[in-house]
Amino acid sequence: MQFSRFSIRRSLIATAAVALTAGLSLFAASPSGTANAATAAPAGQARAQFLTLPFEPTDRMEILSGWYYNGGGFHGGIDFINGNYSGSRGWQTFPVIASADGEACGNCSSRQGNAVFVKHVVNGATYYTYYGHLASISKDIPLGSQSRTVHVKRGQFLGMAGDTGARGALHLHFALMNANSTPLDPYSVGKLRGAYPAPNITPGIGWFVGN
Repeated sequence: MQFSRFSIRRSLIATAAVALTAGLSLFAASPSGTANAATAAPAGQARAQFLTLPFEPTDRMEILSGWYYNGGGFHGGIDFINGNYSGSRGWQTFPVIASADGEACGNCSSRQGNAVFVKHVVNGATYYTYYGHLASISKDIPLGSQSRTVHVKRGQFLGMAGDTGARGALHLHFALMNANSTPLDPYSVGKLRGAYPAPNITPGIGWFVGN
């Protein structure tokens, strides 16, 4: 399947992502605040730097979609692929890891396909990271209930990237949210794919910890 065929599916995935953003309510957090999601966390805003990449960086890792889809629709997360951006035929799965310490559960809130949610408390502030479209979830992660979580460490295996909820588009949808479930751009770039750094090194911008 060539990338052009994938782009036809993009509108379906975009619709699913918007539905996810609108319906997300994590660990009894208030669902308010989603109205301003498209402009959340501008580049100059003070932010906590506590994230690392949700995978081991390699030369094959690329960004598929940034804060906005390439066609301009709101995305609300970052899509990562293991392969060439120009064609999905060669995309491969990869291990997905926790980007920071926290409390994790699998398939325990609104989602598209298999997903792990991790709650983080940083200097008294609560954040959530979301790892979506997984092919499988680690057997160490409890499933189905926000009342059953397990502590995970940065770099701990969460599952394998896949295409559940996005058939034919093998990727990881990575999202960062605040305590009100408002999506935040983890890079604080807020633009299309081309504005984001290649994810083959640990980034030092936005909410990511620098080297």
